Amino acid sequence: MLNNLYAYVTVTALELRDRARRRPDGGYSTESIAVTAFLVALALAALAILGPKVLAKIRGVTL
Repeated sequence: MLNNLYAYVTVTALELRDRARRRPDGGYSTESIAVTAFLVALALAALAILGPKVLAKIRGVTL
């Protein structure tokens, strides 16, 4: 009984591994995460550079 269960689990694990290897978009998710992280860092850098300048202009406005 345990041998049959072990065989079933092993075959299922091997099938899942083979399916994952055959996927054509295997590296896409890693690439998209790297690009997204780069864009977030770029946005934060722009905010750090331009933020104080915008705030200075806002504070200089008189009503």
